[in-house]
Order: sequence, then structure tokens, then C-alpha cells
Amino acid sequence: MLTNEEILTQYFKCLKDPVYAIETYLETKDNTQGGFVPFNLFPRQKEIVRAYETHRFNLVAKPRQAGISTTTQAYMAIKCAFADSDNPETVLLIANKLKLAQKFLRGIKDYLLQMPRWVWGDEFYGTPEKEKKDIFLSNSKIEVELPNGCQIIAVATSEDALRGYTPTYLIFDEAAFIDNGNAVYSAAMSSCATGGKVMLISTPNGMDSLYYKTYEQSKSGKNNYNIIDMKWYEDPRYNKELSWVKKDDKGNVLEDIKEYEFINEKYKVRVKNGYKPTSPWYENMCMTLNNNTKKIAQELDVSFLGSGGNVISDEDIAFHEQNNVEDPLWVDGREGEYWIWEKPIEGHQYILSSDVARGDGEDSSTIVIVDFTTMEEVMEYQGKIPPDLLAEVIYEYGNLYKAYTIVDITGGMGVATVLKLLELKYKYLHYDEPRGKILNSKKAQLTPHSKDSKIPGFNANGVRLPMIANFERMVRENGIVIKSRRLVSEMKTFVYRNGRPDHMRGYHDDLIMAMCMALWVLEHSFKKLEKMEKQNKAMLSSWTVGSSNKTAKEENNTGFVSKENRNKKALKKPKFSRNVSKNMQDPKGDYLWLFSGFK
Repeated sequence: MLTNEEILTQYFKCLKDPVYAIETYLETKDNTQGGFVPFNLFPRQKEIVRAYETHRFNLVAKPRQAGISTTTQAYMAIKCAFADSDNPETVLLIANKLKLAQKFLRGIKDYLLQMPRWVWGDEFYGTPEKEKKDIFLSNSKIEVELPNGCQIIAVATSEDALRGYTPTYLIFDEAAFIDNGNAVYSAAMSSCATGGKVMLISTPNGMDSLYYKTYEQSKSGKNNYNIIDMKWYEDPRYNKELSWVKKDDKGNVLEDIKEYEFINEKYKVRVKNGYKPTSPWYENMCMTLNNNTKKIAQELDVSFLGSGGNVISDEDIAFHEQNNVEDPLWVDGREGEYWIWEKPIEGHQYILSSDVARGDGEDSSTIVIVDFTTMEEVMEYQGKIPPDLLAEVIYEYGNLYKAYTIVDITGGMGVATVLKLLELKYKYLHYDEPRGKILNSKKAQLTPHSKDSKIPGFNANGVRLPMIANFERMVRENGIVIKSRRLVSEMKTFVYRNGRPDHMRGYHDDLIMAMCMALWVLEHSFKKLEKMEKQNKAMLSSWTVGSSNKTAKEENNTGFVSKENRNKKALKKPKFSRNVSKNMQDPKGDYLWLFSGFK
């Protein structure tokens, strides 16, 4: 029995440090031993508990059997057990099915029943000889209430079910699997607008509308979620006899590093250098999943994979994400719209490309600037801004980098941007052919500014598909160094829809299209027009979806490569050279029209 002074000391220690409370007073089931053992948190679990304490919004990306749900259950039991009766906790548990939310509730109840007797007081217990604990003032499958006023509720995933609550904790278990996730999340968040904490916990499930989008938005600085990426080899139960294996294109082992003690600081470097971790546990789990590549990637490797219909392969996306993507050196704008990786370098030449939106809808206007001396992305803008104000952004950064400038006028919104740039006497503007029905209504506005029968702006009519094909090829060959996490995120949701490449519903491709235009002009600016037109016709005439059904001849015509025939040499950077800089200084021949703006 503890003295009152000892109880008070323990109370404040547990209140201050949930890790201490869990490890001191709780036990967890050990399936390998067939019983309960002390709940000793491994380092990554401790980090997660402390992240829950520190951050209001947390998203945990976890592999299967990582013990994160049980860790969260134990944490919530501690927070409720030691809550002040004047400020009780209200916990809402949400899962894709009510039964799973109820299971999560049972886990919390089990840990609450392990609390020492002094937490509640003798009056809340049954007879000592039976050791029956009856600490719940109300107790059902969907709700419990504690003596200090705390409530824990399992909630169905419907908007109506979430009304009437003011939670202090919102827990989404297996958040990636919640149907109608955005609507459920919005309803839940409106209920805790006063300051409740939110936890999104899940293994990935493709590009879902809630979990994946929240994850990517956090990585891009668009929300304030704290991301916890947990890997299976950070769990000491699974990393025994850990090996780091590097293979060549044919699957032959080049190197196998045995690491009998997991060292956290090393794994990121090894992954970046092309090593893949494995262990007896991992290999056994792969067999359990029937060696299904997608399931292994999502449930073990914690990788977000699409439906299999991605325009850009998962391998190529992963290569850029691991080797090229980096945080910008400068971020500016009210919502971080401006990302800059490199200031202008004397002697380097740049190309600026802009995809223009209305400024009042879901789509964003975008700008990308590429240093085509090095073929690296150096600047990016993404934001909702009226077309004429976008022109002022282009004017500022275009002049800063002295960047040859492409503004999309295909849909008509870019016309206002181009006209504003002309008003500002911007001198780096690209001119293009006035082709296509879409432009008929807008041509009159641009015709007075034409040069050599070309109008200012970039016209994507007739070249959208080969433009995308060119982008896919350059990404696959690492011909462009993509540094933007936002752009890579769009690549993950850029898929075949109704036989054509397009963004998934609920996502966007604004940055992709800006980069497509920049690379298209760079790739074709110094080729004969007749050759270009011949190639475009071949691409368009042979365009089909279902690349697995394409012949090798069709693949060569379109520029796209079937999944089966992709070049797997992702980790080997190909040689990629061009004389763009030299030629741009002295444009000649039939392609002079590309540089009318410099006259």
C-alpha cells in the first residue's frame, strides 16, 4: 500500500509522463508467450506517445502488426485515468466499421482496468476477495464513462453520428479505409473546433481521399499535421537478423549487409543508396501476403501505391522521391505558395512555364522554373490567384531568372495573363501557332500582338498527349531532376481515366502540366517542324490505353512504355546531354517561331 504522499507523487509523475505511466502500470498481451508481459515501449513507440503529447494533429503511417493501435489505446487509458474531473476528456473513436471502433474501445477499457486501485479509490471497486473491478459509471459496447467524468465513445462513420459531441480527442483508426473519408472527417473536425487533438492512424490504402491527401498536404506544408513514418524494421521484434540487400536490374544480389543491431541513423542513407531491408520475419510476412507486390508495399513497406494505372511508374516516382526531392531553401507566401531551391546563377539559362487557373476554384495556377543548363527544377509557385495577378508573379520571377516564358492559353484563362504581361512589356514571352477551335473565341484578343503570324502564349492543342509522353520518358530516364514534393505527389495520382492520362478524382495535375509544357518546348525547340509534326501524328494516331496490350511498335510511336517493358535501371542515372543553351542564343531555321518574343 502506498502512502498518500507516495500516491500524490505517482499521480503527478504519470500525469507528466505517459511513457512512465504505461511502462510502470500496464501490461500487454504477448502472443509468442501466450500471456501478459510488462508494456515496455520500444524507442519508436515512445516517440509516438511523446508526439501525441506535443502536437495537436498527428498522422501515423504504420506497417501491419506494429503495435501502434495498442500503444494509442494505452496512451488514451492513461490520459483518461489521470484526467482532472474539472476538465474531463471526451474521446471519439472512428473506424471504417463500427465493430472496429468498438474493438478499439475494448482495448482502452482493458488498460483502464489495469490501473492501480489508488487511481479510482476503494469505493469504485467490488469486494476485495473477488477482486472485481467496477470502475465504469456506464459501460456498453459503444460508450463508457469514468468516475472523473471522462467519456470514450465508439462512433459509426456517418456525419449524423458525430453531431452533439465536443471531443478532446478524435482518433481515426485505419483512417485510409474509411468510406467517404472527407465527409466524415469534416463532420468530426467541426465538432472539435475548440481545440481537440486529432490522430489519424493507418496502413496506406492507395490514394484515398482522407489519409493519403492529409499525408501529402502535410509533406507539402499545406497543413499542420505531424507525420510519423514508421518502418517495420524499427520494431525490435521484426528486425532480428536484419539484412540490407542491393540487387542489379536482373535481381542478382550485388551486396548483402548483415546488421544484427538496428541503427536508426543508418537506414535512410541505405534506402537512398538503393538497399532494401529484409529479415526472416519480413520474408515470412511476404509469403503470408502471397508475395503480392502491392500488398507488401502498402502493408509492410508503408508505401502509397495507386490503382496500377499510373502514367508514371511507382519505381520512377520512388526514385525521384528518394534521390531528388528536397525541401526548398526558401518558402514564401501566406500559404507557402512560393518554393525556391536555387537563386539564378550567372551563365545558366532558364525556362519558366505556367498553367493558368481561374483563381476562384479548386484548381491552382502554377509556375515551374527549370535550369536547363543542369536540367534541375529551381523554383515553383502553386496558388489560387486571378490570372492578371499571376502575370505579376511571372513578371517578377521571369525577370529575376531571365527565363524564357511559356504561358498556357489553351483553355482561355491564360489569355488574361498574357495580355497583362504584354502590358508590362515583358520580353521573354513564347509565341505559338494560333491553331485549334478552343482558341477561336480568344484569338481576336491576341492577334493584334502577333509576330510572324504567331500569337503570344503556348497553345497545347494537338500536343497534349505527346507532351505527357515526353514528360513520362524524361522522368523515367531521370532527364529532369524533380525537387518538388508537390509535383511528385501529383505524379502519384496521375492515372489513365477513360483511356487518357488525367488526374484522379479529387486531385490535380496543375504542376504536371506546367512541367510538361516546359519539357516539351525544351525537347522540340530545335527540331525541324516537319519532323515534329510527323512525330505528333504518329503519337496521336497510335494512342491507346492499356499499355499491356500495346506492341513494341506502338510503344515507340506513343513514347509511352508498357509496365512489362519498362527500363528497370532506375538507380543508374543515364547520360543526358543537349546543346540547348548554345542553340537558344542563336536560333535558326524553321523553329525560329519559338523565339519570336526575343525579336
